[in-house]
Amino acid sequence: MRVLVVDDDKLVAVLIMLESPTTVSTYIMAKNMGHEGTLTSGIVVLTTLFSSVSITLWLFILKTAELI
Repeated sequence: MRVLVVDDDKLVAVLIMLESPTTVSTYIMAKNMGHEGTLTSGIVVLTTLFSSVSITLWLFILKTAELI
């Protein structure tokens, strides 16, 4: 039984948009606002690493649940 009435392609697109990492533009914005940028650059790196794991995990879960 499918609870979500969403096309497979649209569901994957939403998943990727929600799981995408913080962009590098946040570093530039932080530097322009007078911050050091060390924390921002660390956040960009961590979210990039974690997003690759979480996207894979969520795709596996959705595939296992036969939602995609």
